Amino acid sequence: MGKIEIQTETYASRNRVSSMQCFLFLIILPAFLALPDLSSAAQEQSPSSFEDLAKSAVAARDAGDTEQAIREYQRAVDVRPDWPEGWWYLGILQYDADRFSAAGAAFKKVVEISPNQGPAWSFLGLCEFETHEYESSREHLQKGEELGNGDDAEIARVAKYHLAILLNRDGEFEKAFSTLSSAFAGEIPPQGKIALGISLLRVPLLPQEVDTSKDALIQAAGETASVMVRGDVAKTIDSFRQLLTDYPNIPYLHHALATVLDASGQNEAALIEEEQELITSPQSILPYLEINLLDLRLDRQQRAIEAAKTAVQLAPNDPRAHQALAKTLEVVGDNKKAAAEYRMSQALPPAKPVREARALQMYVSSGEGLSHTPGSTDSVSLSLKEVVSQATALQLAGKSDDAIRIYQQALQAHPEWNDGWWNLGMLAYSAGNYPEAITALKVCVQRNLRGGTAWAVMGLSEFAMQDYNNALIHLQRGQELGMSGSAESVQLARYKLGLLLNRAGQFGRASELLASVDNTGLLAKDIQFALGLALLRIPLLPERVEPAKSKMVLDAGEIAALLQQSKYDEALPRLKILLHDYPSVPFLHYAYGTALANLSQYNEADLELRQEINISRSSELPYVRLAAIALKTRRPADALPLAQKAVLLRDDSAEAHYLLGRSYLELDQNNRAMQELERAAKMAPDSPEVHFNLAKAYARVNLLSKSEEERAAFVRLNALAEKQRSQSGSQSYSGAHENSDISHSSGAIKQFAQDAQ
Repeated sequence: MGKIEIQTETYASRNRVSSMQCFLFLIILPAFLALPDLSSAAQEQSPSSFEDLAKSAVAARDAGDTEQAIREYQRAVDVRPDWPEGWWYLGILQYDADRFSAAGAAFKKVVEISPNQGPAWSFLGLCEFETHEYESSREHLQKGEELGNGDDAEIARVAKYHLAILLNRDGEFEKAFSTLSSAFAGEIPPQGKIALGISLLRVPLLPQEVDTSKDALIQAAGETASVMVRGDVAKTIDSFRQLLTDYPNIPYLHHALATVLDASGQNEAALIEEEQELITSPQSILPYLEINLLDLRLDRQQRAIEAAKTAVQLAPNDPRAHQALAKTLEVVGDNKKAAAEYRMSQALPPAKPVREARALQMYVSSGEGLSHTPGSTDSVSLSLKEVVSQATALQLAGKSDDAIRIYQQALQAHPEWNDGWWNLGMLAYSAGNYPEAITALKVCVQRNLRGGTAWAVMGLSEFAMQDYNNALIHLQRGQELGMSGSAESVQLARYKLGLLLNRAGQFGRASELLASVDNTGLLAKDIQFALGLALLRIPLLPERVEPAKSKMVLDAGEIAALLQQSKYDEALPRLKILLHDYPSVPFLHYAYGTALANLSQYNEADLELRQEINISRSSELPYVRLAAIALKTRRPADALPLAQKAVLLRDDSAEAHYLLGRSYLELDQNNRAMQELERAAKMAPDSPEVHFNLAKAYARVNLLSKSEEERAAFVRLNALAEKQRSQSGSQSYSGAHENSDISHSSGAIKQFAQDAQ
């Protein structure tokens, strides 16, 4: 069964929802079948034409011939314009073909004929979103939500997501946050986190309108917001503290933290945060209103009055400010002035959301980015072809700065010249002028969101500028979309991405990527070193590693490369020697134990993993591997406490929850198994193993329809995994799964990091 899905690619915050499968009509068709049957009337008008056209349309649709189906449905509704089912299918097919104007026209016909069909209103709103009719889109998405989207959660989720980002755009951040929270009850996809981050930061823009230089900030805010949605107050506060450490001067972060502290009864701490917010947002009434409430609770009446008065001065037409002042005056007994403020608040219209100019200036993507260079502008009069020719000649003559200046001047006169922006970006990158390269490439990616090479080169430029968080996001986007260029440049981009994945603690992904990079060229030693960092789970860039530890990391990298190639005969003896020389280095015993387990040497693996526990006490990884071994050797009773410990150490590890669910399943504790496996499925929706065991759990508690759904998911995902394995070649070495990637030892950082002076 096809369904709408929120895209989960890293770049999804700038893409529309993925296309609808035309099978979707099966979900909503019953709603239309409940309508009065008008077929006899239509046949009286055209005894055979309509019936033949309808049958032909259905046949073409069933055969997957979209173009023919569209033609036949169009002819059928021309004969019978009051046929809602035909308009519905026509809209779905047009939407699936990315013809949003035509699809929107079809859905308009549906809601005209049957105005109570929520899904049709939602699809109409989605079409209007794609054609940039944002006011109508919001209105119709809201209408669809009010009427309901039937039994399909995916339709509701996609519609809510788009409604929420439109609410963000209009400055209704609290509504947007609430809408997103209700849309994503389980694991929040990257796109949802981006939208939540925009809400948290109070940015009145759509995701695709945000300047790419703010991607890392938005993503970090989204991660904190997603923790907030889960309702874990302690983890939310910790996440805010880290966010504020990384981004101390960003507006509304202190205010957002204050609201969390306030809700948990920490009034004094909340007040401190709001006072910090006054420094970054002195013209906003939000911190003053919150300070007013907190001071009233803390019986600081004079301070409360001052805060409310300041709010009134800042926003004299905002009834919230007058209400706050009225309430405070009432508390201190000044009833006459309080009554006047109440009357003022009631006379004013409700405060309208404002697209704050400061936020627009801070976050908006200008699409220009030209460096206005003083001096001659003769090149503006050149044809664009002549600009390219002259700039190329200057570049070959070693005069890159002059070539850059020619492009800058030409683009001032011709900002629509896409090739010019691309040439300028690549020229500036080649010349080491990374700020100019980033400026030009921003324009390129804004105009072509799927240009993988532009994203990658922008990421390389950001890496050179030490803007590592944005570089990671943009290099990942380039990798996912596909990069072109020389083999050396593509390898360099992958190597840099591998370094950044290591730095971010995504060691499994880093190892996989680095192992795919050609290690016979100039980067051979660098790749080896990076593989060593991944094996030892050290989240540092190479230059931050203490020189005295470099040889050990290089040796570990050579071993990691052998393990990736399943050359155990060569890898294990060298790993044993390394362990002898460095017996207390974190994750060496874990790597050795994992390799032994892959060779079914379970007793030896058990010993190594238990030694790792003594070294890396806060890591769930050895417990995860030990639990997996216990299950493989049919010892679920031994696996259970190990999996429980892994979950205790790392509650967001899908693998830990999966193994705990497996343990319960083997011990016939089916309800507990079902709960853990459901959690794992939300965290790792693409895992065939999770769906297979969840199907077993559902079958055991007689949830047969759910069991069949999970079995179907397993078959689909397993076939996909087999295809991927056949394309890439299987690797027998497997370290931690993705969801355990970010586990590392703070001791490892201390052992290996250079003193950052």
